[in-house]
Amino acid sequence: MKYEAVVIGGGHAGIESSLAIARMGHKTLLVTLNLGAIAMMPCNPSIGGTGKGHLVREVDALGGEMGVCADKALLQIKMLNRAKGPAVYSLRAQADRKLYSKIMLETLRAEPNLTLMEGEVSKILTAGDTVTGVELAGGERIQTRAVVLCTGVYLNGKLITGTYTLPSGPYGETRATLLTSCLKDLNLPMRR
Repeated sequence: MKYEAVVIGGGHAGIESSLAIARMGHKTLLVTLNLGAIAMMPCNPSIGGTGKGHLVREVDALGGEMGVCADKALLQIKMLNRAKGPAVYSLRAQADRKLYSKIMLETLRAEPNLTLMEGEVSKILTAGDTVTGVELAGGERIQTRAVVLCTGVYLNGKLITGTYTLPSGPYGETRATLLTSCLKDLNLPMRR
């Protein structure tokens, strides 16, 4: 298989990246651990708010799907910080987490230049300083000229409750572990 770009991860960043690349006419592959967990919103089922609101509006201005999907999955919407004055007003939408995921998956599947694949990327393949492809956990190799990392909370994910730590993705989902050693071998900084 050969793609112009491979996006790793199916959260907000992976979705927006893969859609942007595909909509520019490039054959794109989005690889995620679980297609049923696309756009799952593991940290918070809200779109917008004091910090994220500005980012959501920028994504919207660039033709992204986050705000559009949030409108379709809306449970409630609220203007925050009303007592503090208009300079700090911040719109926040609470979304139906399952509906948001369903709508976003339908949007991804409808994009003609985008292919979705369930799997774990274990390696980024290179020749010198040039990306040549990715390798999946089962050994399958996919050629590409560009890789976009959007692993979010899944890369070496941990659930932490007080002093107890459990290696896991959110909600007991599988975490991605194989890519970490490859990123270290490529001298990319790792931190949490």
